[in-house]
Amino acid sequence: MTDPPPALRLQFADDMFLRRHEGATSPAVNQVLWRLDGPFDADRLRDLGARLAAGSLHRRVVRSRVPGARHRWAPAGTLPVVDLQTTAVAEDRIGDWAQTQADVPLDPARGLSWRISAADVVARAGTGAAGTVVGGIVSLTCAHAVADGAALIDAVVRAATNAAPIVVPAPERGTRALLADAADAAAQAAAVGRWAGAKARARAQSAAREIAPQGPRASAGTVHEPVPPPPPEAGEAAGPAGVAGAGPATRVMPAVVEAPAAPQPADDAAWRAPVLHVELPSDQVTQAAAAHGGTPNTWFVAFLARLVHATGRFPGEPVPVALPVSTRDADDPRANSTKIARVTIPADVLAHRDLGWVRAAAKEAYTAVGQAEPGLAPVPLELVQMLPDTLVSRLPQPPVAAALASNLGRPPEGYTHAAGSAVRSVATLSHYQGATAAELRAAGGGLVAFCTTVGRTTTLSVAALDPDRMADAATLRRLVLAEAEAWKLPAAPW
Repeated sequence: MTDPPPALRLQFADDMFLRRHEGATSPAVNQVLWRLDGPFDADRLRDLGARLAAGSLHRRVVRSRVPGARHRWAPAGTLPVVDLQTTAVAEDRIGDWAQTQADVPLDPARGLSWRISAADVVARAGTGAAGTVVGGIVSLTCAHAVADGAALIDAVVRAATNAAPIVVPAPERGTRALLADAADAAAQAAAVGRWAGAKARARAQSAAREIAPQGPRASAGTVHEPVPPPPPEAGEAAGPAGVAGAGPATRVMPAVVEAPAAPQPADDAAWRAPVLHVELPSDQVTQAAAAHGGTPNTWFVAFLARLVHATGRFPGEPVPVALPVSTRDADDPRANSTKIARVTIPADVLAHRDLGWVRAAAKEAYTAVGQAEPGLAPVPLELVQMLPDTLVSRLPQPPVAAALASNLGRPPEGYTHAAGSAVRSVATLSHYQGATAAELRAAGGGLVAFCTTVGRTTTLSVAALDPDRMADAATLRRLVLAEAEAWKLPAAPW
């Protein structure tokens, strides 16, 4: 087994995602869906659950005993939740079933961090084979506080292939735990002190430049402090997908001028963000991308950006897209290690589907994330993490990304076949459980999409976190299918 450091403290992103389970904002949950060509294998799923319970997903929180110290992760000490349902799901209700599983609450603080559920799939009513089992569907949901996409994939692959799991260390006890908490609190306070010193020096340097004699060709003006990274996007932790990420990795484009939003509908407490999973033939996706000078990844980025335009947002203007990038190392025990690359795609590039431009811009953005040096944050993350929930809850919520495109490509075989050998397709998506229209509207609205390719099928999964421009499932379905048609791609919605 791989042993992480003696004390596995919550990182900033872990902490912010954990607070979403305990406060007024909606918890972030990642979901993997395996669609099978036959009924699910109960023994296989029970074994998968037992192996996941031995690894990094199965953790809980041990609260620090010293103010200012970070909480620690510890083994969950709970039984794994494997819900093998006896009621089958009709083919045309798979999407609804998947959303129901995504809505089941999780409690990572107490060790209820993930959940497996499964059901057989039967032919839809009105067909000659109505009621006949034609497949299966398996769901794995996991609190984002416990694992981002890369950590989730790693845990599933280790469990499915019987590889050594990453072990979450047992918590320290007694005086040893108290001393460790005191040391961590001191380290956090020291980091805040270093930030304060750097802030003071930056202000002094700025003031000195303002009063320094100007040469004959110098123009008057204020020398500003370094600009902080842009606000975080959906999928990052607050500070939830810019404090957790790298600084901006965008090409310089004209300023984005957003069109006025459509009239806001009355809030409905029962409203939930619509979600759609669509299967596409992977060979035709590759051909469509190549025909426009790109790859399946750049096709996916352009598809989502064009979908933003189709909602009426940024008409005739560039579309900013957030691209998650994993910084995870081998045997990395961190729950969250994602940074965000950012690219802004001009309207004419999207109109002409110039994937060559998108490919170059995305490459530049990914490179910038790897080379970015941390700047002076407006507020030190250590200080935010030291604050109690009552104060953190008063901080403004970061905006949702206008478009967040996470492409898993072709995942490892262990991930693809974790739920069964006869896998038809795999879908992945992030959800904000119970997010209301008012919450998402306040965050600015946006689209979150994941793309996963297995065998001959590429599955595009989209969550519409925009209650004003894409208020219902019918609108989401219509716009996604229309965009697929624009690329001449046959699409099969779940």
